[in-house]
Amino acid sequence: MYLKINGDLNKYYLQTVCMLFFPGATFSESETEDAQESAEFTRCDVDGGVSVTCRFRIGDSAAEASKTQLCDDIRGFDEGITEPMTRAAKVAAGLAALEAGNALFGCRPAWGILTGIRPAKIASELISKRDENGARVFSSEQARNVLARDYLVSPKKAALAVEIARSEQKIIRLAADGAPFTCSVYVSIPFCPSRCSYCSFVSYSTKRLLSLLPEYLLRVCEDARILLTHLRERGFKVQTVYIGGGTPTTLTEAQLGILLGTIADNIPIKKLNEFTLEGGRPDTITKEKLQIAKDFGVTRTSINPQTMNDDILKAIGRRHTVADFMRAFDAAREVGIPEINTDLIAGLPGDGYRGFSRSLDKIVRLEPENITVHTFCVKKSAEILRLDTEIYNRSADETVKAVDYSQVKLKNSGYNPYYIYRQKNTVGNLENVGYAKKGSVGYYNVLMMEELHSVFAVGAGAVTKLVRMGDDGKKYIERMFEPKYPYEYLSEDRAAQMAEKIRRIDEFFGI
Repeated sequence: MYLKINGDLNKYYLQTVCMLFFPGATFSESETEDAQESAEFTRCDVDGGVSVTCRFRIGDSAAEASKTQLCDDIRGFDEGITEPMTRAAKVAAGLAALEAGNALFGCRPAWGILTGIRPAKIASELISKRDENGARVFSSEQARNVLARDYLVSPKKAALAVEIARSEQKIIRLAADGAPFTCSVYVSIPFCPSRCSYCSFVSYSTKRLLSLLPEYLLRVCEDARILLTHLRERGFKVQTVYIGGGTPTTLTEAQLGILLGTIADNIPIKKLNEFTLEGGRPDTITKEKLQIAKDFGVTRTSINPQTMNDDILKAIGRRHTVADFMRAFDAAREVGIPEINTDLIAGLPGDGYRGFSRSLDKIVRLEPENITVHTFCVKKSAEILRLDTEIYNRSADETVKAVDYSQVKLKNSGYNPYYIYRQKNTVGNLENVGYAKKGSVGYYNVLMMEELHSVFAVGAGAVTKLVRMGDDGKKYIERMFEPKYPYEYLSEDRAAQMAEKIRRIDEFFGI
């Protein structure tokens, strides 16, 4: 679509706002005669704030709205922006876009103008704000009201955001234990037995690429050994370890033992708050692999059905069945992995409210410690778009009902929401939420998403995120990216790369 910006406005934010009403859109800054969709934003500074006009057009229909935001009226909505006029411009643009979009399409996004991946961030800022006497400025009810009134978040989503923010406060205290040198470790195993049709992660499933696994494993183990040794020598306290992918259980039993053994040799496993091995694909999980994981101290694993309908599993490219999931889940219980997470996806092609609710009911009866409810999301590089180019245009009504059902069902079944994030191009602009039984939250997910401490990562496609608080009270973050593809990761001079990585870590922390 054609996007025209008049004045100093954040282009990326405007694109995300447009995608609330034009899902799957790609953007151009030059207008063509046959362009069927367009958006125009115009900024005008006023006394004490900013006014923004938004005009949306699709075909021959158009709608326009203007909103003024005063700098002094903004509560929360920082998202790294400190300049008041810039914040006011962002809020005004969002409000104008929602009014124009509602006029043109007759719908209002449930998350209002909150387009970022962390919708609970503002709620967290509100409920943690203190006055000069240390008393809370906003109660939970007041925080919900601010989200609903100022950011047009629906009452249901506002309540969800505040509840999750309160849960996160407990995990923030965990991260502060031993600060500034608390951290997590992420190990990337970007290989899968097959590729899901909706997936866009960098993961490898062909025989040729899977043949890289033995060499890749040796390299990632050596990098992990070097990194973990350095962290130990510098006094870092590793609180969580997460082995993700891809599908780490694509590794054979022997390979998995080598990887977990490397970690166990270099970290005091018993002192970890959490040690996660992501299984994900039930067809890669054996009881033997789970026993190896348990023996090396793994405390949490994911076994993900996505849906409990075999026909839908086949349609989305999953090569496992419901029976495979049940077999893997039972094996994890028999071995004694303390916490099991299961993922379900609301809004899968061909799966409506009734199908999703049946799947959720079956999972709840199994009583896993964690249940994560994702909303179907399709990236532009996903295979499914070649098969169904109209997938972005499906009605979201069934998915909205499914997500609402999950919130009520899980709360009534003893699961509390503790973790939330959003992605672009989700059905209905909805969210992904992690639910847990009491005492079973997935710490790594929150620590990583909320940037509560450093995450040191090894492996192709992995990102190390360094986090520290400065003497000025500001949070400083630096990211270090590993080569995206395994063959690039293997072809580099890893000794030199690791030496440079260690140097940058020490420099960032002033060690």
